[in-house]
Amino acid sequence: MIKVPFNELTVYERIDNCLQTCDNPSDSIEIAASVSFEIQAAEETSHEKDDEEEMVSEQPTMQQVYNAIATTSTHIETNNYDNKVKWESILIEICSVNTDNQRVIIHVRDVNDEPPYFINRPLPMQAVVQLNAPPNTPVFTLQARDPDTDHNIHYFIVRDRTGGRFEVDERSGVVRTRGTDLFQLDMEYVLYVKAEDQNGRVDERRFQSTPEERLSIVGGKRAPQFYMPSYEAEIPENQKKDSDIISVKAKSFADREIRYTLKAQGQGAGTFNIGPTSGIVKLAKELDFEDLRQPHVYSLVVTATEDSGGFSTSVELTIRVTDVNDNAPKFELPDYQAHNVDEDIPPGTSILKVKAMDADSGANAEIEYLVSDDHFSVDPSGIISNNKQLDADNNNAYYEFVVTAKDKGEPAKTGTATVRVYTKNKNDEEPKFSQQVYTPNVDENAGPNTLVTTVVASDKDGDNVRFGFVGGGTSSGQFVIEEITGVIRLRSREIALEKDKYELNVTAMDDGACCVNGDSTIHTSTAVVVVFITDVNDNKPVFEDCSKYYPKVEEGAPNGSPVIKVHAKDEDKGVNGQVKYSIVQQPNQKGTKFTVDEETGEVSTNKVFDREGDDGKFVSVTVKATDQGEPSLEGVCSFTVEITDVNDNPPLFDRQKYVENVKQDASIGTNILRVSASDEDADNNGAIVYSLNAGSNIQDLEYFEIQPESGWIVLKKPLDRETYKLEATAQDKGYPPLSRSVEVQIDVVDRANNPPVWDHVVYGPIYIRENLPVGAKVVSVKASSGIENNPTVFYRLMPGSTAQTNKFHTFYLQQRPDNGFTWADIKVNHPLDYETIKEYNLTIRVENNGAQQLASEATVYIMLEDVNDEIPLFTEREQETVLEGEPIGTKVTQVNAIDKDGTFPNNQVYYFVVDSPRNEGKDFFEINQQTGEVFTKVVFDREKQGAYALEVEARDGAPSARPNSDNQPNSGKSLPFFLASFV
Repeated sequence: MIKVPFNELTVYERIDNCLQTCDNPSDSIEIAASVSFEIQAAEETSHEKDDEEEMVSEQPTMQQVYNAIATTSTHIETNNYDNKVKWESILIEICSVNTDNQRVIIHVRDVNDEPPYFINRPLPMQAVVQLNAPPNTPVFTLQARDPDTDHNIHYFIVRDRTGGRFEVDERSGVVRTRGTDLFQLDMEYVLYVKAEDQNGRVDERRFQSTPEERLSIVGGKRAPQFYMPSYEAEIPENQKKDSDIISVKAKSFADREIRYTLKAQGQGAGTFNIGPTSGIVKLAKELDFEDLRQPHVYSLVVTATEDSGGFSTSVELTIRVTDVNDNAPKFELPDYQAHNVDEDIPPGTSILKVKAMDADSGANAEIEYLVSDDHFSVDPSGIISNNKQLDADNNNAYYEFVVTAKDKGEPAKTGTATVRVYTKNKNDEEPKFSQQVYTPNVDENAGPNTLVTTVVASDKDGDNVRFGFVGGGTSSGQFVIEEITGVIRLRSREIALEKDKYELNVTAMDDGACCVNGDSTIHTSTAVVVVFITDVNDNKPVFEDCSKYYPKVEEGAPNGSPVIKVHAKDEDKGVNGQVKYSIVQQPNQKGTKFTVDEETGEVSTNKVFDREGDDGKFVSVTVKATDQGEPSLEGVCSFTVEITDVNDNPPLFDRQKYVENVKQDASIGTNILRVSASDEDADNNGAIVYSLNAGSNIQDLEYFEIQPESGWIVLKKPLDRETYKLEATAQDKGYPPLSRSVEVQIDVVDRANNPPVWDHVVYGPIYIRENLPVGAKVVSVKASSGIENNPTVFYRLMPGSTAQTNKFHTFYLQQRPDNGFTWADIKVNHPLDYETIKEYNLTIRVENNGAQQLASEATVYIMLEDVNDEIPLFTEREQETVLEGEPIGTKVTQVNAIDKDGTFPNNQVYYFVVDSPRNEGKDFFEINQQTGEVFTKVVFDREKQGAYALEVEARDGAPSARPNSDNQPNSGKSLPFFLASFV
């Protein structure tokens, strides 16, 4: 809001009837002192400046002021004086278009419009004059006031009945004696006087003035004058004793002390007393308005007597005693009763009348009645009626409440009484079910006469209740109800609960036994019974497609890669049919290689697989499905995950560098050297193709070629230099292909030198059993030196770059002489395992002992044969359930065992029930040897025995190759134990 400077203007007191708040529009309004107000208007943006406020000043017009005063909301403080109203403050708000806020101070100028008035007391005016009073002796002073600020008061004798014996000072109002004659004793001299405001002209001849007043002057002495012609007081009956009631005062014209006395007229003597000198009347004893011996109005006479035998005068004093609400209403009886009130009387029926009395008077004795129970109401005369329909079946057949009598005193007083209304019962209530809808559960396999639920109904009238089904009768479908008890059962015949729920409508009927003629009206109510059929957990999860699961996952796939989504079906309903999945820990396995989402059955990897490492080509996994019944049932599915090959291994040569000596006259087509590389990948990823490249001299490539499949480097042009350097490359057939290269150096030697000659360049394939012991001979090889009269040769088993090429020294070589020749025996250095590596490719190098040592190489192919050395291991150990009463041949579960042997029949598993005295379930269950499915052999009764421990074993399909096996198959003994619980 923009602040503007103050403006000032002056208005006259009389604004012709513009103020709408006047009680009488014809009256003029006096505005006292100054009034400030604001003229407010909307701010204009053109007045705004960045860092300062625009100062705007505009003088409002008088019309704006008048309009503001005429329409403003004002706060008024009034002083009542001679029936005139003065405005103490006004808050004015003026809205002027296109002006900023502006405050205006209004100076109000008084207008002389009020007459003067006398203020002399007591009245009428009286005085005395001494008999010998000299002239100009003051005997009385007239006093007048004028509310106007510019008054000019003058005093006058209007009529003189004294013969000119007195005069009045026009300005001071002092009345004085005239003349020298003596005044006569007890003579009354009368003057009529007035006061004029000679600034308040009424017309050309008259001024504003007081009415004429009579002034009585007595010569000598006169009795005292009371300030009031009579006195009245009103006190409550509980006025405190010795408290002041009223003060009376009299004037002594002789200026003497005055003594006051008090006398009662009629009753009431001694009730009040008066202070002899103070004139204060006090209560002398306690009052009681209700005491008939005490009057309600006391007529007293107060006498004022001057000291020393002076004059006296009296005045009447009337004291009225008012009632105080000091008595509470009282009922005639403390307890009101009404008997045999029919409960079906219509609302508004009069039942009884109460009455209370109040000893007070007037409003203090006026009584109104209230009741505490909204079933009832009471009228001013005390008649109690029912507001609502009564019910004899509640509150022990009667109503008890409080009726209150309240007077209209301030504060009000109350009295209470107890009302009891005894009701008479009628058969007006229908039976009420304890609930409108019953929702019992019944097992789907429940038999005849099974309890379903009990419906309960009661009748407030006290009638007997009988139950049935809507439509009549006590049977409905497969359900029956007992008429008296409300018990609902399944019928006694065959039961077939095929629905999810059954809805029954039941009735409750009263018999009217509560009351006389109660059976003339029979009441019926209904309720609904919804019988929910509860699924029994009698079906276990079944992997219907388990035999079709042949998932694959690439080696190197990241952890969490999807493998397969399995699904188990459970024929049960609700939680009994809700299946959660889990991975079964494999025997002797640390951690799990797979995870499964317990809700969806999505199987994922839990590691990164390496087909060429410990994981191998196939990984077994068992998934278990568990329903949420109590107890829960389980189903399992075992399948094999194939780890598919990824071309993640390059070919690796078995040497860092190849160096070979060749005779200078070697013929074209001679096999010079065989380079050998191996690739741990499978199929095309591990298939190798060799190629030959030139070394530092591109012409060297003209003399040699390489066989792409075998790696033999063959001479294709006669040799004419001492050394040739080539580069052999091995590349697999994967996508994208991987390759490695190796340096090949061929040194040419003299024609007289001959290299060693092998009996066979390639040995094998040689088949050996995987359980061949360490140190056993695999094969013997032989080469001649090629040098006449120097048969010495040296053999060396070349370590390759992969496990299949003897990187880990699985085999070793041992030389031995025999009949002039030196043989090399290849022997087992570490245990073999068909399930890990099935074949080996070994390179044997032989060197002679000539002046220039020449060497030749041969290849040995070793193939392992699987033996039955693995024991079948169960994938899980289960607790299963079977229902009592199930027929013989009911499937209970299916067990599964895994044999890690690599070939049939070594890895074929057969299942048997262990024939052992400690196997308590052997006579009650049988197992399918091929599938591992367990079936019942008897019909079980849970009450005879609630659980059995069954022991089974898994055997493989061939005689064991393990020590001390007595040519018997391997078996997983006594696994698993599982508990067959009956529900």
